[in-house]
Amino acid sequence: RRMRMRGSIGTLVLFLAFITVTDSADLPSVKRGGPPNRNAEKFSDVFNQMGFAGVRKMAARQQAEPGHAHMFNGFRLAGDFLHLGSFVFLLMQFRSARSCTGISLKTQELYLIVFIARYMDIFWNFISLYNSVMKLLFISATVYVIYMMRVELKQTQTKEPNGDKIGGAICLGALILSLLYNDRYPNGNYFEAFVEIAWTFSIYLESVAIIPQMEVLNRAKVVKNLTANYLFALGAYRVFYLLNYGYRYTVDPVSSREFIIKAIAAIVQTALYVRFFMMYLESKQKTGVHADVVINQKGIV
Repeated sequence: RRMRMRGSIGTLVLFLAFITVTDSADLPSVKRGGPPNRNAEKFSDVFNQMGFAGVRKMAARQQAEPGHAHMFNGFRLAGDFLHLGSFVFLLMQFRSARSCTGISLKTQELYLIVFIARYMDIFWNFISLYNSVMKLLFISATVYVIYMMRVELKQTQTKEPNGDKIGGAICLGALILSLLYNDRYPNGNYFEAFVEIAWTFSIYLESVAIIPQMEVLNRAKVVKNLTANYLFALGAYRVFYLLNYGYRYTVDPVSSREFIIKAIAAIVQTALYVRFFMMYLESKQKTGVHADVVINQKGIV
């Protein structure tokens, strides 16, 4: 089983490396006023026939907007592969221990809400093969994790007595903030406004979705090795994405509001990981890379 899993991971890595090289070679040629997005044209026609005028207008406008020529920078790629690596560590823990103890189901459900809200544009906004594959991978991997926790490993779930309250408060706070401060609020085009607010909501929600997981860790006091590696990779992914946002802001035509939303959310999320990073590195230094991580009396959050 482990050999099959490693083979699958290796195949996935090679495939992603191939489409990364291919897309990064083609993407710089796509700029504002460049060739039309044929995928957007196709979906625009379909949605137009179905009566979704808002989607048609959005797809048409995105054809005229710039392809982000510096999307495939080292910070972005490192962040994406660390994010995928976090899923690998988590699923390895599930398969090897046949247990999901120590993992917050509520955090995983919040992440699913994040990905659905952020990637709904996959049906009409084609940027690159790499981008579309990543969106599908993040959604499908999160769905699979939740399935494992709710069905196959249900008996080993860690109880979260305050999970629903924390999750509800986090979602409500992110929704209110996304309504008050978003990148743009178009007049007259309600569908476009909905998509924009959903994207902003996903950014705010992701920044604090880890809180239920941190609460679980505070009570556990000891974090299994693979679980600790999962959390470390997840936090490192946000650090690299924060660097990616800063780099993109200097070289691509990104609005100030979009940058502020992304940067502040990434800073908040990274800050939530700081104490865990310190405990992780200290524990690994003392007990070795394969040892579990001990949470000190002060906790993480």
